[in-house]
Amino acid sequence: LLGALSGVASAAPYVLPSPQPGALTPYDWQPVYAIEGLYSIADSSDDPDMWGVRGSLNLYSSADSIARHQFNINVGYETGDESYTPDGDINIEVDAYKIPVTVGYDINLALTDSFMLYAGGKAGYAFGDIDVTVDSTTYGDNAGGFTFSVGGGIKIQCSDAIYVKAGYEFTRTYFGDCNFGGATQNVIMGHHVFSVGIGSQF
Repeated sequence: LLGALSGVASAAPYVLPSPQPGALTPYDWQPVYAIEGLYSIADSSDDPDMWGVRGSLNLYSSADSIARHQFNINVGYETGDESYTPDGDINIEVDAYKIPVTVGYDINLALTDSFMLYAGGKAGYAFGDIDVTVDSTTYGDNAGGFTFSVGGGIKIQCSDAIYVKAGYEFTRTYFGDCNFGGATQNVIMGHHVFSVGIGSQF
């Protein structure tokens, strides 16, 4: 009886544990959710500096190679205001917000297993609103138009599923056909954007 049992036991196959779900494994494309805080410095003194937040859904490769690819869909919200007196007499205030919806691509260059430099770009459409107050009269209109950004930064892979990042990008938004008190014009806003964020797979 003991001999029979030992024979059965020795015949039982050894099964390796399966990979744990949720981990970024080499050569796998994984969905990663990220959120970033944004601070934007206007390229023109007439435009407002802006601050806000951006969320993104990424398809990210953590492959064991120098170049790691990342595709993303992004939705942000930024707001800001600016006051100036162009001739020293009339006071002008600009209050604006924008909601850019973009798609993008980043190339991540791994210097070590966990430290990367990245560069990339985004393009899409920005919804928004611009209000201009001249002395006590306010002119405002909903705005929308093409937007794009290019930039880069650093990224640190803290674990298999979490990374943190910090970066810079230049963005330009073309708001078309804005109506301010009967005068229709195009508004082009450029910003230098500084961002910090975190990404995680769930």
